[in-house]
Amino acid sequence: MLAEIGITSTFLALAATIYAVVTATIGGKTHSERLVISARNAALATFPLLLLACAVLLIALIAGDFQINYVRSTTDPQTPVFYRITALWGSQEGSLLFWSLMMSLFSAGALILNWHSERRLMPYVTAYLMAVLAFFLVITIFLENPFERVWLIPQAQETQVVDSVLIPANAVAPLEQNLVNNAQGLNPLLRHFGMIIHPPMLYLGFTGFVIPFAFAMAALASGDLSSNWIKATRRWALVAWLFLGLGLILGGRWAYDVLGWGGYWGWDPVENAAFLPWLIGTAFIHSAMIQEKRGMLKVWNMFLVIGTFSAVMFGTFATRSGLVESVHSFARSQIGLPMFLFWSGITLVSVTMILWRWNRGELKDDHHNSGILSRETMFVLNNVVFVALSVAIFWGSFGAPIISELFLDETITLGSQYFMRVTPPLFAVMFILMGIAPVTAWGATSAARLGSTVLVPAVMTLVFVALIVVTGTTLPVAVISYGIVSFAGFVAIYEIYRGARARMRSKGENPVVATYSLFTRNRRRYGGYIVHLGITIIGIGVIGSTLFQTTTEQTLNTGETVAINEAYSMRFDRFEIQQATDGRIIDRAYVTVIKNGEDVAQLSPRIDQFPTMPMTIAGAHSTIENDFYVLLQDWDTDTFDSATFTIYINPLINLVWWGGLILIIGTFISAWPNETVPANLRNRSAIKAGARPIGATA
Repeated sequence: MLAEIGITSTFLALAATIYAVVTATIGGKTHSERLVISARNAALATFPLLLLACAVLLIALIAGDFQINYVRSTTDPQTPVFYRITALWGSQEGSLLFWSLMMSLFSAGALILNWHSERRLMPYVTAYLMAVLAFFLVITIFLENPFERVWLIPQAQETQVVDSVLIPANAVAPLEQNLVNNAQGLNPLLRHFGMIIHPPMLYLGFTGFVIPFAFAMAALASGDLSSNWIKATRRWALVAWLFLGLGLILGGRWAYDVLGWGGYWGWDPVENAAFLPWLIGTAFIHSAMIQEKRGMLKVWNMFLVIGTFSAVMFGTFATRSGLVESVHSFARSQIGLPMFLFWSGITLVSVTMILWRWNRGELKDDHHNSGILSRETMFVLNNVVFVALSVAIFWGSFGAPIISELFLDETITLGSQYFMRVTPPLFAVMFILMGIAPVTAWGATSAARLGSTVLVPAVMTLVFVALIVVTGTTLPVAVISYGIVSFAGFVAIYEIYRGARARMRSKGENPVVATYSLFTRNRRRYGGYIVHLGITIIGIGVIGSTLFQTTTEQTLNTGETVAINEAYSMRFDRFEIQQATDGRIIDRAYVTVIKNGEDVAQLSPRIDQFPTMPMTIAGAHSTIENDFYVLLQDWDTDTFDSATFTIYINPLINLVWWGGLILIIGTFISAWPNETVPANLRNRSAIKAGARPIGATA
């Protein structure tokens, strides 16, 4: 019964999307208010329908309905309820259904919140959003259906086992005990808090970026090529960027805790597939400000928003088609070709529409750049850096391997050495621009004014670098890197200080009130400074953990101690074998971390022996200064009196996670509305801004 409800609600959602696409397109062309509203209602109906489908699948996972293939492949009777819930997005079929649910949620939000202010665009926004959702529902229903069940068809010689969504003729359900015995359980690598939240955050980021794309395409289709679509989608882009960034950070934390190699970013193709839309989306968020403020870069912004959407679709295709092999990717499946055709087709159509409007002279900029030292120029350079990073990462992850396989009949894989040579110079330029761009003016800035503005941050940077050298960091590349990255952070801090000081002088406010007022009155600007500060802290953490990581591997007898460096040593205390309540065997070592002669932590690195695979869990002692990170590699299986450990000292690695938290806070500040405007005033403002009723002509 559960499967029937899920199948029916998913089919109804698909029917609603198709109806919405057709009706919205006709309504937009004929200026029919009735058809457009009907299309909107159909689009809104997809969310409760898909919510019901996901709820049904969730109930099946919790209840253990093992006749449903998806339940049998992702859970077993020993799987805790918590992980049964997260199994909803733990494999291909369920994750596609969950992706569709997130897409319908964002679509509903965009249609409700932007309906009155952007009425002229909404028919085409509806059509594009529902077209994307319809595609994912088609591949979910016909190629990767999570409600497919296993059936037995009795025959003369032997019973045939059939996997089918619908009930085949003469079919019977297998015995419950046989289904239970064949249950596979959740992949052990997914039993981690980061992987519980990481996929939903990525899906929210991916689907969120579809909203700006739909508005951009609606602007091209309707002929409303003003900056209205930019203003309507700024917060949607920020929200999507926030979720995608959070997903990347959580993915890094999962890799650090679970994969057992002492790092958090290995330039894996699937990692990079999620990083690409974040990079291009960052360029779009900055570039959109130029169009909103100055009416410039209209064509460029169209290409950026299409590039972001294209990166989302390509990333989804790459991780689900078997194009790349990775611990992060899904198994090879038959959805690869349809996803490739959809991705390439919609990208081609979108670019064609831009060129069509461009050739008609309808995408001309309102102003031209008036100086090299201007915010417009700095943002354009910023865009160039982000696009260059995207191209370099795409080539190393996908371009070179695919082309070499097609033309050389062998796969050439560019490892982490390629990325570590190509990307650091680009990131260095990015941080320099992060420091300079915010203090330049729109139009033009004199060199003298720019120099006086960055003088104090530059001095703070020099002092910071001097302290680093005095405290023992003399590696030239590290000193230079710390200086470049910290400069952007000091600019952000100084600009917040300058703003608060100005309010204290002009308004007589105390420092706390002045700073609070500063953020509430200009959330976008000062929230952006907090974002830059978070990225600076992440950058310092990356430099420290990359350049100064130390590794030691040692076999120790019980009670024996190994010295790691001048400060740290580790003692092996004992070894135990335990059995968890879910049946897995835990091989656990107990060690003591010693710093400067004193015991500071007891850790227990372990290996969990699941039926399908072993899982290595590190023991870590974390401080602001560094992580003491130890892995259990091997042990004496006869006496358990000796064990082999790999020990990492990861300096400043926790700044990566703290910087991510600050980045999230800054994005929330930037995206938070300044005030609540009554609906009647919003409508008047929209009309003044150039929005027209649906029946108006271009």
